[in-house]
Amino acid sequence: MGEPEEDASVRPGAVGPDDPGGDRAGPVRFGVLGAMRIHLGGREISAGPPQQQAMLAYLLLRSDHGLSARHIVDAVWETPPTGGGVRTLRTYAWRLRKLLEPDPARPRVLVSHGDGYRLLVPPDALDGQCAETLIRDAGAARGRGDLELALTLLTEALGLWRGEPLTGVPGPFAEQQRERLGELRLVAREEQLDLRLRLDGELLATSALTELTSAHPLRERPHGLLMRALQRAGRQADALAVYARFRRRIVDELGVGPGPELAAVHAAVLAGETGPGAPAEPAPAGPDRPAATPREKPVPLPVPRQLPPTLPDFVGRGADLDRLVRLLTETRRDTPAVVAVVGMGGIGKTSLALCAAHRVRSAYPDGQLHADLGGEGENPAGPGTVLAGFLTSLGIAPEAVPERLEDRRALLRSLVDGRRILLVLDNVRDAAQVRDMIPSSPSCGVVLTTRSVPVGLPLTTHLALDPFTAEEALDLLTAVVGGARVAAEPDQAVRLAEACGLLPLAVRIVANRLSARPVWTLRALADRVDNERRRLSELRVGDLAIGAVFELSYHQLTPAQTLAFRLLSVPGAATVSLDSAAALLGATEATAELLLESLVDAALLESPEPGRYHYHSLVRVYAAQRAAERPEEADVALRALLEHLLATSCAALAHVVPGDPVANLVGPLPGPGLTFADIHEARSWANEEFEIVTAVARRAAASPGARDPGRLRVAADLLLCLSPLSHDTRYRRLAETAAVVREAAKSCADEPSESRALLILAIAALRAARPAEAARHARSAVEIARRTGERDILRQALNDLGVACQYLRCFEEALACYDESVALARALGHLSAEAATTLNSGLARIRSGRAAEAVPLCESALALADSLDDRPGKASGHYVLGLALHELGRYDESVAHFTACLVTSRASGLPDRASQSLYRLAETLRMMGRYDEAEQYATEAVARCEELGIERDLGHALTVLGRTLRARGDTDAALACLRRAHTVFVRLGLPEAQDVLALLNSGDDRLAG
Repeated sequence: MGEPEEDASVRPGAVGPDDPGGDRAGPVRFGVLGAMRIHLGGREISAGPPQQQAMLAYLLLRSDHGLSARHIVDAVWETPPTGGGVRTLRTYAWRLRKLLEPDPARPRVLVSHGDGYRLLVPPDALDGQCAETLIRDAGAARGRGDLELALTLLTEALGLWRGEPLTGVPGPFAEQQRERLGELRLVAREEQLDLRLRLDGELLATSALTELTSAHPLRERPHGLLMRALQRAGRQADALAVYARFRRRIVDELGVGPGPELAAVHAAVLAGETGPGAPAEPAPAGPDRPAATPREKPVPLPVPRQLPPTLPDFVGRGADLDRLVRLLTETRRDTPAVVAVVGMGGIGKTSLALCAAHRVRSAYPDGQLHADLGGEGENPAGPGTVLAGFLTSLGIAPEAVPERLEDRRALLRSLVDGRRILLVLDNVRDAAQVRDMIPSSPSCGVVLTTRSVPVGLPLTTHLALDPFTAEEALDLLTAVVGGARVAAEPDQAVRLAEACGLLPLAVRIVANRLSARPVWTLRALADRVDNERRRLSELRVGDLAIGAVFELSYHQLTPAQTLAFRLLSVPGAATVSLDSAAALLGATEATAELLLESLVDAALLESPEPGRYHYHSLVRVYAAQRAAERPEEADVALRALLEHLLATSCAALAHVVPGDPVANLVGPLPGPGLTFADIHEARSWANEEFEIVTAVARRAAASPGARDPGRLRVAADLLLCLSPLSHDTRYRRLAETAAVVREAAKSCADEPSESRALLILAIAALRAARPAEAARHARSAVEIARRTGERDILRQALNDLGVACQYLRCFEEALACYDESVALARALGHLSAEAATTLNSGLARIRSGRAAEAVPLCESALALADSLDDRPGKASGHYVLGLALHELGRYDESVAHFTACLVTSRASGLPDRASQSLYRLAETLRMMGRYDEAEQYATEAVARCEELGIERDLGHALTVLGRTLRARGDTDAALACLRRAHTVFVRLGLPEAQDVLALLNSGDDRLAG
């Protein structure tokens, strides 16, 4: 609080001027199915160096998600470069924006997402996505019996490949995608040849299949297709020879025999069957599907076929389905394949398990057993009961079923030993429920569904399911509702899917409701589901209800777990840290962690990283409804969290603004809160907890006087203490929250809370380069503070009013405000505020042509900041003193101070001030005739300002770069920079626009004023 605000950073969402160049117009297309390609406006442009291509490939192939810097680094490098690679990523992002954006300063294609990026491109802009869509559509066409359309689509898809995917692109992710896309191509090629064979193209298919089997000598499906083609061509001996060669090779190299599909083709050839449907065709997509060879011929048993029907409109989960099929059909194993499909209720575990089970039926010809164990309900099935059912299905007379559980287990294992039998165990509660049902024979397979990983089972692996992607949700909606209705309201379809939290069951429910109501629009249902208060009641159709799914899980919890489940929803934040959760629960962190981890195990919470927790969006709605049933409990928890966050923010503030007598402002603190080792820890906490701080402040403002009249003041104090810690784009969100608090304060005549909110709004307006608005808010805060007698608030409000007046070039009024603010700071013993406002006063003198008066003021403020070890204050002191010395023509001294500011800012995590020192340093070097250095620093300043989104500083940096380029004789580039700077200042409504315009019109190398 009280930090000098001249050149304050502003990072609104829309940044940068329009690019004057017109050569970037037109659609952009990307190619990954070969060497990396970019086509922009009909011409190909270079994708840049290999690592830049690796970053672009990762963003393209994960464009449905925002990607953190850490994940991008891991994708691009096996071993990150010195410094971790993040700085290099920023450079690549800057270059890519230059390539892809009509206006790199206002990115619309490569946008920032947290500390990383997201690439916003339509699906049809990427050849890999187009190929996958065509292949998926081909599968649907084949399923409908339209083989000619399926063949056309596959041929079009395969025509998109230009060679090995991502040729020459380095990094772990690119290597993984080369393998994935190569496998996709191979499977599509097999399917294409199968269709050609079925459509009487055996001559062409035979030639192509001969090449394919040579290229992939251990792949079963092309060998089976080649045998069928040869058989249909009347070449039975050649078909049998293909089988014999393949059998010898696979036995020699892998030690196993051919799988059941190829063996069936062999039997059909021996029998002389030639029809297109004989023998039973191999699965049309996915990896080979052989099964374990039995050790000896078992005694004949009934063949149970117990699988329930799979969904006719099953969509999505392609990678999970392929992996599950691959695991269940793996032949080289010494133990049974036991796979757990894990996820929250409604995530689609059962649908996936049944789809996979039907897909691998031919690999388990001795039968498939199925049981719903009811583990999500109050009366789960006992293992003995389930075992008895399995035994009778396998031919054991009911009277012969053993009484003891261990005897039933032993009999089941004896019966299935050496046989290829698949067990599907649905809705498993825990390992104890199914441990006795797991066979020991490696020829068997087990797939089970459960909400948490069953510890203690001999699992081959587990598949943890996430919610649908947006594309998968829309695919399901389209499959049920029909493409025409979805195409007619695409935005409402997306809105509906997002309101469902992309949870498959919820999407299916709304799809079924729409299907049963053909005259309803998607908007009508989306409006109903968007309302959180009625969302769960709207997500119900027939006997399907999302609320009922959550209810089953909730009633299985202990009282302590139900309390934690309810209270974690109270802040209304997407993510809650462990220390905040402990405050909510009134428990130690150790106790809170045990409770929250148990909720993660119950699939009612998610933990994206250690010590952080969040609900799925629909589970959060359910938890909030349960919390609302006990308002007193929620109020106590909310007040405890507010006080914890306030105490912690005060501890953080002590590192950012040393010597700030915050206790005078907020009064005695109820608890200690967290403590921090240094300024970096303090800023890191503020960054991580920003969302929950703003969320609880909004919650406190929702009913400020209902049950806890002091709660709003705590929230206002919390926001004010957090404001000096918010030096990034999140300040806009802080201001939005402050506006909500202000309205609540006005409604209940709470002037102290209103004045704090006004201060935040004033600072936000300054950061957004809206000085007139800032002046209005600051004047209102001054008036309230004079009435209430709160001198700390008055001091800060006067400082902010002075900065606003300074921006508006009302220098005398600014100096009067600063003088009164400094006097108050001294009276309050607020040394860091005294130093900061003194620097602002010096700045006003520099801007009004009185730089000589500013030097002693800056030197005294710098000495005061140094005595406090106030690193942000020292950075500001060097900065303003450098400006004063520059104006006095003492350039060598100015360079020294700007350099000191740059070093201190970078060491203290102050990117805005570092960017400002870069272009100020460049300007001084330009005046000294050191043009190479000046251009280097100015160019870096432009890049940093663009990256941070600080528009006013971007305008200054562009101005300095333009002047430097003009001095070097590069007139065209200079004019381009100055025009961009003028556009920035005009958009912000700042007087600097006239300075740049005068420079452009006069051709002079000096700025007016």
